[in-house]
Amino acid sequence: MLAGLPSVGERRLAVRVTADALRQIRGGHPWVYEGSITSISHDGAAGDLAVIFDAKRTFAAIGLYDPDSPIAIRVLHVGKPRRVDRGLWEERIESAEALRRSLVAAEPGDRPAYRLINGENDRLPGCVVDRYADTLVIKLYSQVWWPHLEV
Repeated sequence: MLAGLPSVGERRLAVRVTADALRQIRGGHPWVYEGSITSISHDGAAGDLAVIFDAKRTFAAIGLYDPDSPIAIRVLHVGKPRRVDRGLWEERIESAEALRRSLVAAEPGDRPAYRLINGENDRLPGCVVDRYADTLVIKLYSQVWWPHLEV
């Protein structure tokens, strides 16, 4: 399912956010709004990795940056530093697929239709994938995903 999916580029932004935004991120909120950013290391492009630091300059989270949206960062991971690479994408997709497979009890010969990836709930914010039998339909709700997909 992931054949041809490229790795995330190496371009990263160092980001500081308000104390309230940091509290929300650590509490599981999947978004950082543009008004919550207090500093950013340099101008970024859609899809750049945004590394969020706390007031002590300790890693807090990492996400995908969108300079043109009120939702400036879609959070991918919170806690200890983690690489955002093919392994992360595979883990998230396989986890979503396993969960849905356990919920969709298809009989042999059935042609199931269901939501395979449900964006923020599957820790892939802004990305939805619906399955219609043998066809997958990807819906991207943010331009942050474009640099990470092979067309």
